[in-house]
Amino acid sequence: MRKILYETEKLKIEHEWEDTFLINKSTNQILLKDDFYGDPDCGLIDKNNKWAVIGGDHLTIWSQKSWKRIENKDLKWIHSLKYVNDNIFRILIDPWSEKPAIWEFNLKTFDYNKIRDFNDYNGRLYQDQVTW
Repeated sequence: MRKILYETEKLKIEHEWEDTFLINKSTNQILLKDDFYGDPDCGLIDKNNKWAVIGGDHLTIWSQKSWKRIENKDLKWIHSLKYVNDNIFRILIDPWSEKPAIWEFNLKTFDYNKIRDFNDYNGRLYQDQVTW
């Protein structure tokens, strides 16, 4: 059974084990299929359904024209994603990893910058919901 990571009225991001799908809800068309090492942890779709991102051991970015898989040591083990505006989102790297941090990603330029280290959960037990 597939688990929904994120959805809007038009699109949804689902995963079943390590396979991830972006689906057009009205047609059931698969717009993107990607695989992750381990299950993906999070997804995000912009309010206009123009882009979607999926995070886990890597970052996958989809737009209506193309998609890209970003495998980078800085953006590995993504815990959660946060919408900032139509062109920018933030990435929280696993708070219990060796290098927890918050990054900001620009979809127009594909540049990303570290906002800050995120040591707020060092020494705490794991929890699904993280305040950042």
